[in-house]
Amino acid sequence: MLMEPRHRAVAPPADGEPARAVARLGVLLLRRGVVALLVGLVAYVVLEVEVFEATYPTQASRDLVARLGEDPAVRMLSGVPAGTSIGALVVWDAGWLMQVVLGLWAVVATARLLRGDEEAGRTDWLLAGSAHPRRVLAAQLAALGGATVLVGAAVGLAFAAAGTDAAGATAFGSLLAGFGLTQVGLVALLSQVFGSRGRVLAVAGSALGAAFLLRMVANSANGRAWLAWFTPLGWNDRLQSFGDERWTALLVPLGAAVVLASAALALRGRRDTGAGVVRAARRERSTTAFLGGPTRFAARSAAATLAGWAVGLTAVGATVGWMLPSLERYLDEDPAYLEMLAVLGIAREDVTGGFVSMMGVITGLALCLRVAWRVGAARSEEDSGRLEQLLVRPVPRWHWLAGHVVVAVVDAVVLSAVAGAATWLGATAAGAGLDAADAFAAMANPLPVVAVFLGLAVALQGLAPRFVVGVTASVAMLLYVLELVGPPLAWPDLLVAVSPFHHLALVPVDPFGVAAALGMLGVALALGAVGFAAFARRDLVGA
Repeated sequence: MLMEPRHRAVAPPADGEPARAVARLGVLLLRRGVVALLVGLVAYVVLEVEVFEATYPTQASRDLVARLGEDPAVRMLSGVPAGTSIGALVVWDAGWLMQVVLGLWAVVATARLLRGDEEAGRTDWLLAGSAHPRRVLAAQLAALGGATVLVGAAVGLAFAAAGTDAAGATAFGSLLAGFGLTQVGLVALLSQVFGSRGRVLAVAGSALGAAFLLRMVANSANGRAWLAWFTPLGWNDRLQSFGDERWTALLVPLGAAVVLASAALALRGRRDTGAGVVRAARRERSTTAFLGGPTRFAARSAAATLAGWAVGLTAVGATVGWMLPSLERYLDEDPAYLEMLAVLGIAREDVTGGFVSMMGVITGLALCLRVAWRVGAARSEEDSGRLEQLLVRPVPRWHWLAGHVVVAVVDAVVLSAVAGAATWLGATAAGAGLDAADAFAAMANPLPVVAVFLGLAVALQGLAPRFVVGVTASVAMLLYVLELVGPPLAWPDLLVAVSPFHHLALVPVDPFGVAAALGMLGVALALGAVGFAAFARRDLVGA
């Protein structure tokens, strides 16, 4: 149903001062998350380049690792390298991951800035003055777009500063910025169509997952490569950063971003503030399921995003399992990779279990980000003012926060089980010798690390709630990178030991580290206790 705009009679201000104020406000709201994202991605690029240079110092060794992209299973996940230079190999190995991280940030930040402010009623106060709805949206999009361009430029400069080809660095940085702009435009459009932030996040997250799956299909065979034009995650495969750069491919993300943003601006003039352009007809009766308390409601509100994460981890896990036989064949030809695995403590006869263990750690990193956003959802409930309405009833503060923590714990356990099942099924389909128990154990192994970052998020919720997502996610990524690059580069053990990932055993190759797990759970409980105590004493919303 189309809604008549409440503010159509308000003329755009001639001096544009309200729009500039909105843009400045957007920059202020985004600055912490942008800085954390920028620092994390730049550090990741520099360290990844350094690791590849140390592991593959000769052209012959780089040619050999590039051949791994010829395997059908590997190319589905990472594609085919655009070349054999260090820059090309780093983008092939981690470029898609950097895109996903930026995409997730863009989805969450855009939904919060656009739809979240409307749900909280803050937009009504702004539009009650002389600000025009479309001017406000354009200013918000300018702040979000500027943030993604800044991140893309920083990543490109990081590649160039690390000694890679300047043209390739410029191409990938531009592509990353264009990808972020596309995600911002998509969420801006969805924020006009749907009237709730939850639905916007669910649809945008599903679209990002579908883009990942479509890229896998496009990479599965040369005859399907043209499908990469239809998925934002496949545009870099068409651009060929650090290879034969096809600069005209950058017109695709630029054009998509402009079209999506223009559509969002057009629809903003056809809806009422706080509502969506189209409301789905409700044929079924409303349900009271999971409305029996704060914990149940937290589980209900997390169900849609949990399903999206489960689909994504299923796709990745199945692909990893399918890749295991290809990895065995590749290792027979690449002694340099065997040497790197030896530094990580993985012997040749334990390669299958060791690789699954490493993928379990990567899954653990994803779960760390998941629990950060889960506690961030609690922060959003407080920020919107809904928590005040709840706490005036006989609901203790600790009960409400504990409900979100319980849901975060259950989410992490469920998603680790989903990843284990998908990995085992993929390995079984490919004929790899991986037991189901080993697959589940590898994916559950990093749960104590996830508990540490859940404790950190809870501590921040009590002490500095505005930093919950940005700081937790950034620290998790940086400490993961520290463990990833520290051993190959022979960094001091005391430095590497700062990362909780460093204390994980190589399950299923080695027994589960009970002592380390208990230590990390102790740290998590201590951080959580600090967070609960601080939350009980501070004002709502907080500093």
